[in-house]
Formats: sequence, C-alpha cells, structure tokens
Amino acid sequence: MFNSTKKYIKNIYQCILLCLICFYSIDTFAHQYPIGWDELQSDDGWILIKETDRVKIFNKEISVSPISAYRAEIISSINADAIIHTAWDIEKAVEVFPNAYITSSGIYKKNNENQYTAFQLFEVPFISPRLYQFNSIHLQNSIHWVRTDTLGAEYNPEDILLPPVNFGSWEVEKYDDKTKLIYKVCTDPGGKIPKWIVNMANQKVLPQMLIDLEQYAIKQIESK
Repeated sequence: MFNSTKKYIKNIYQCILLCLICFYSIDTFAHQYPIGWDELQSDDGWILIKETDRVKIFNKEISVSPISAYRAEIISSINADAIIHTAWDIEKAVEVFPNAYITSSGIYKKNNENQYTAFQLFEVPFISPRLYQFNSIHLQNSIHWVRTDTLGAEYNPEDILLPPVNFGSWEVEKYDDKTKLIYKVCTDPGGKIPKWIVNMANQKVLPQMLIDLEQYAIKQIESK
C-alpha cells in the first residue's frame, strides 16, 4: 500500500513537471528575441552622453542597427509595481507620453494577461509617420518588446512606414528605499532620416518620457 501511494505521488509530480516544462516552452516560443538583444541588455559598453537633474542618458553601438541604442535611467519614489503597470498599459500611451509624438496606440491581440501584440503610431512634425508593431511580454520586474513581422497588410491598410528595427525593455529595480527605472531601446525608424537627427531627437525625448511616465503613475495613485 505504501509503495503504491509513493508511486502514485511520483506520477503526479512527473505530470506537473511535464506541464510546467510545456508551458514555459510555449511561452518562450511565443516571444522570440532578435539578434542584438543580448547586446542591448548587457551592461557593457554604455557611454553617458547626457544628464539632467533626474535622468541619465547613455548610448552604445549595436551590431543590428545603424542607429545607436539608448539607455535612460531615473530614480523615483514611486513603487515599482505602479511604474511597470503604467508602462504596460499600452492603450494609454498617448496620455502617458504626451511629449513623445505618439498619436495612436493600442493592442491588436492578447495572448494572455502577460503577452500582447500592439502598435504605436508616431507622427513627428515634418517627418513621415512611423507605425511600430511589436510583441510585448510582461515579466516580474520588466517588460520586453520586439518588432513583429508576422502581421498581415490588414493591420496597416494605409501602408505606413514600418521601422525595420525595434526592440527594447522597461525594467525596475530596488534602489535603497526608492525605485530605479531603466529604459533600453534599439530602433531604426527607417526612411531617409539622417542619423544625427534621430540621435538628437532621442536625447531630447527620452528624458521627458521617463518624467512623463512617473507623473502619470503619481496621478493614478493619487486618484485611488
């Protein structure tokens, strides 16, 4: 009797383990990371190029893009969950980032609570609009997004320019009794925009994006 019970428990354990392996295999398969992802996420090679009262901006060259990758950091008194939740709410991106030239954003489809395929339409003055389409995954303390090229033409009926490179992350970590928010991005908007203009725009917009996200998170907390 004891041996039978022991064997039964062992079989249940093996079944649970197999289910977990299958789940994580499917999850990993659904979110494919591009060449250059490890370069972006590595702490090596970043050069501090700008520092405001609150935000530090770094850049470095990434092999898959003609445009430099960027890393922006801010220390905030807002808790990590509130910050990540705000970054994850892509449908509110126009409100969250009023200075980032985002005129439309939303979700095409949700795979589950922690994965979706989404878009953001950027309309910068004097430049043709860009439609960013990407897969996002919400991990415990971070959000990863990667450009998708599996969507049909019906998701871009006006044939807006699709940037050829776009991947990045939001990440929060404890910083003494505060929260450090780290934003990393590697994107090539495509078209015939000179590199110096793209780099200048990033250095202007990125610090404000982090401030805007923090301010929106504060308003959401205060409204509860």
